[in-house]
Amino acid sequence: MIQSAHPDWFDRTRDLALLLTSWPSVTGTPGESEFAGRLLAEVRGWPGFAGHPEDVWLGPARSGHGAWNLYALVRGQSDRTVLLAGHYDTVGTEDYGEWRPLAGDARALAESITRSLAGEETLGAAERLALADLTGGDFLPGRGLLDMKGGLAAGLAVLERYSRLPPGERPGHLLLVATPDEEGRSSGARAVAHDLPGLARDLGLEIVAGLNLDATADVGGGEEGRAAYLGTVGKVLLSALVVGRPTHAAYPFDGVSAPLLAAELLRRVEASPDLAEEVGAERAAAPACLELRDSRSGYDVTTPAWVWCAFNVLTLRRTPSEVLALFAEVAREVAERAARDFGTRAARAGSLNAASLGCQLPPVLTFGELRGRAEARAGAEAVRAVVAACPSGPDPLRASREITVSLLGLAGLEGPAIILGFGALHYPASHLSGRLADEVLREAVERHTAGLSRETGESLRVRGYFAGISDMSFLGQAADPREQACVAAHTPHPAHVDPVPEGALRFPVVNIGPWGRDYHQRLERIHAPYAFRTVPELLWRLALDVLGHAGVEETFAGTGVAAD
Repeated sequence: MIQSAHPDWFDRTRDLALLLTSWPSVTGTPGESEFAGRLLAEVRGWPGFAGHPEDVWLGPARSGHGAWNLYALVRGQSDRTVLLAGHYDTVGTEDYGEWRPLAGDARALAESITRSLAGEETLGAAERLALADLTGGDFLPGRGLLDMKGGLAAGLAVLERYSRLPPGERPGHLLLVATPDEEGRSSGARAVAHDLPGLARDLGLEIVAGLNLDATADVGGGEEGRAAYLGTVGKVLLSALVVGRPTHAAYPFDGVSAPLLAAELLRRVEASPDLAEEVGAERAAAPACLELRDSRSGYDVTTPAWVWCAFNVLTLRRTPSEVLALFAEVAREVAERAARDFGTRAARAGSLNAASLGCQLPPVLTFGELRGRAEARAGAEAVRAVVAACPSGPDPLRASREITVSLLGLAGLEGPAIILGFGALHYPASHLSGRLADEVLREAVERHTAGLSRETGESLRVRGYFAGISDMSFLGQAADPREQACVAAHTPHPAHVDPVPEGALRFPVVNIGPWGRDYHQRLERIHAPYAFRTVPELLWRLALDVLGHAGVEETFAGTGVAAD
């Protein structure tokens, strides 16, 4: 293990992480609403902010989410500004069972888990690994400690140290923002994107780089987890309303089978490698079905009128319009095959019913085309009334499904048909481009990860894309009017459309955060030496480098102390 040239990185970062973890902040709960105020009081109590309480403030999240963004600014000699960004909300604690009261107390939880697992006669592979990790002393458990209060603590430790530098030794500004709702709809980070242009103008900030602090998972020795990411995957939640024609089950060829058509679509799309986007050596995960339900609300022997599907589609460079075009082509291929196969079955059964799927090729429509038909037939006001009557709620797919089905009726569209749309908020992919600011950050990341790797004797990788959906999607993105128009046209509920503001700040963003195991699970745990020592050191060096600080090549060698 290693010891920083700043020997208190570990202790201070760990203490901050444990403090943040002790404050419950499950998304959508009072704890989340109260968290930013607690952090505000904590940061304002630091010596570096004692005379400048106005440099720590709160801003509201978007879409009525009842929680707050915290902003903390340390001023420097130039307008150049580095943004540190992390979220503080967590998933729930129900999965902890008997350990639930200890979910925010890392030390007590570690003792309880270790004692419980050690007393079990048979353990699964995940439990055996957790027991070895916790008895080894380098891992600490706790809800949100990995995802992502450990990363936020590293950013806070860097901010605090920077605030202690004499003003003349600060080359630029350091701005930290802690956001809610990343585990929901990223309303905190989206508010940051809308707030930053005004803040930059009013405070005289030139944001030149962003350092996101999210965590990653590694079931091995950390070779995969010790990484800096030069971008993040994006996400399109693609919806498909597969419409058939109901019939009595005794006469299957008198109708059109929505379940068969949906099954063919699911078979073609689910985990299909050829639909996974590749960029160089990087590859996004293949699409996965997140929802599958039919029109039935009770039992009878009539076949379902429609089947609703929603697919998680991750992107590296693909835009929403490209995803929609790709899946429209896939849906047409599926429709042709299903029509042919069902027609063959009808012929073998001796059915000559012209209503059978074999005699009809289901058209593929976008949601925008469906809405256009509904407006032409029933009027724009009727369409607006349907949308207004459907609250967005915490489940975006429910709202999208209900609106799409309602417009199907307004349009007078009978099956068969496949209607494609965007079922929820679009998360844009991001990556460093060839712009000068991007190349400055890329070079700094590559140089300092290589330097720390040499000093510590442990590998630090530079990877292209952070694999998880994160707030990073909304930081530093420039507006793309064409793609924003596409998203707006094909997303059923307007609450799931949040266009990048026209004057949004464009700046490069990378992700540097801790690694651990089993986040979102009851055995969630963080690798303490990396999270509390290496991560803040790397953030420190990068921030000073990008801000133009000289002499950041500090040594980082020695022996470390295991987490206690």
